[in-house]
Amino acid sequence: MGLFSNKYNTPFDNEDMRRVRHVGKPRATHIKAAGYMTTRSALFMGYTLISLCLLYSIGKVAFWWPIACAAVVLLIWSVTLRFFIRPKLSTLAFVFAALLFTAASEASFRMGWCSAASGALFIPMAIGIMSLSRFKSDDEDEFSVPFFTDEVFKPFALAALASAFGFFASGLFEKRYIFTALLAGTAFLIVFSWGLSKVSGTPRLFTSRSLTEFWDIPVADFQEIRRYVFARSAFAIIMVVIASLLFALWVLVGGTYARMISVPAAAIVQTIISMSLLSFSRGGIRKSVFGLRYFVSETAIGAQFLAVFFLAHQDHVPSFFSIAVAVILAILTDTMLTALLSVIRRRQIFVTKSRYLDGLPFYLVLTSLICMIVETCLYSLAGL
Repeated sequence: MGLFSNKYNTPFDNEDMRRVRHVGKPRATHIKAAGYMTTRSALFMGYTLISLCLLYSIGKVAFWWPIACAAVVLLIWSVTLRFFIRPKLSTLAFVFAALLFTAASEASFRMGWCSAASGALFIPMAIGIMSLSRFKSDDEDEFSVPFFTDEVFKPFALAALASAFGFFASGLFEKRYIFTALLAGTAFLIVFSWGLSKVSGTPRLFTSRSLTEFWDIPVADFQEIRRYVFARSAFAIIMVVIASLLFALWVLVGGTYARMISVPAAAIVQTIISMSLLSFSRGGIRKSVFGLRYFVSETAIGAQFLAVFFLAHQDHVPSFFSIAVAVILAILTDTMLTALLSVIRRRQIFVTKSRYLDGLPFYLVLTSLICMIVETCLYSLAGL
């Protein structure tokens, strides 16, 4: 009898007999499709937010300078390489942006607007510019030039507003930390997305649809573990090479000239080594998130972390112990971050969370937590 005692909605039930009733009048958010960003524009916004938060937290810059410098470099790229670079040559966009940021930072450093390490802190944004030239627009078979308004200007404006909010929010504490600025900036994006959705009547999400999906999660097998170990070993070797290069610059050239060429030298060398490794690797490891899929971005951030470490010792050559600790910290951070980002989506399959937090905001929250751990290590180890 219990089978026939439960009441289910059928096409023959009238409104009074239905088990579930709508409370109130249906709103537009119930029927309108959510508005997503493209994947490349979402990645660009995330990387730009990370760069600006780094500059505001540890860059020792004038408040207006990071956004102004980023806007000028972005404008130069938009009227030049944006129309010509294609996915196979996207690393040229990264090197081009890195050189522009280095030149602008060096000129601004001499004017007293920023610190010597500011050029290296712009590297995440350079990776974001590379993402615009690397990925196709969602649901398109052919690569198209990124739209300036929707995929370049709007994501940059959102990242600038979020970083400014993170700057003021982190200033409420005794000391500014990267993770507090990034976490506050991410919270700004979430609240702004929610408020914009309520005002417009259509869900406006600051992420892409692909960053919220699970269909491309790799199968957890032993082959993926082998690819992960190979990629992390290659990363460790490149970090040792970059540290050796920077040490040679500090010994042979000196602090003043080494400061001017350390950031572009590290960016160019790690790009050449990473692209060479990708060229000679099999397709399976190149496309795997456990392998080399994002290897160029990983090595770029790791190389510039070491560059920032050396730039903090302009007046003398760092000790071998402090260099070794910095290299080990970069390797351990990459190992932990890539492992977390590689498997976290599998853990989210059965988790219910707000759509305003899903996708890019969720990954930014994870990144801020990793930054908290790294900052704790930096402030606790002698010589760093």
